[in-house]
Amino acid sequence: MRLSRVAFAALGCASAFAADAPKNWFGDPYFQLTRDIAACPEPRGPYITEAEALRESHHRAERGTRCHLEGRCRHPSSFDYDREIADHIRQAASGRRGALPRSTLWILVQGRRVWIYGCVAAGYRSAGLEKWLRSIPDVEVATEEVRIGSGKVPYRTRFSSSADTPS
Repeated sequence: MRLSRVAFAALGCASAFAADAPKNWFGDPYFQLTRDIAACPEPRGPYITEAEALRESHHRAERGTRCHLEGRCRHPSSFDYDREIADHIRQAASGRRGALPRSTLWILVQGRRVWIYGCVAAGYRSAGLEKWLRSIPDVEVATEEVRIGSGKVPYRTRFSSSADTPS
């Protein structure tokens, strides 16, 4: 079967787009924790392009092993904790369903660092989720990026252009 030039060009464009499509290149734990607020946009999370993954790879390798070399980690890389931390967060959240604010939240775990993104109902007091995440075993840093009430979200969203993202 012979492909026309147009078909061949279309296949080339499709494969180029697929190579540049954001994905979770490093397999970082990323999951939705709550689903109470319907109009909350999904954060970009760990979804990056191949070029971004290549730029991050050296930093991740260095940061991951430095933790062990400095004697702060029992595992050879700080990223070796991530799945366990994600499991602890899920377990802790299921035990405090009534204590979590009305919200739609996503969790990202990267190298003992945890980000919580999403939307919480008006009246939420900032940093409460951060404090809770820091209580999880092996979490080194917790960062909260949530919209309280209505307005613009403080994080880059997964399905928007870079022009729509906060600076």
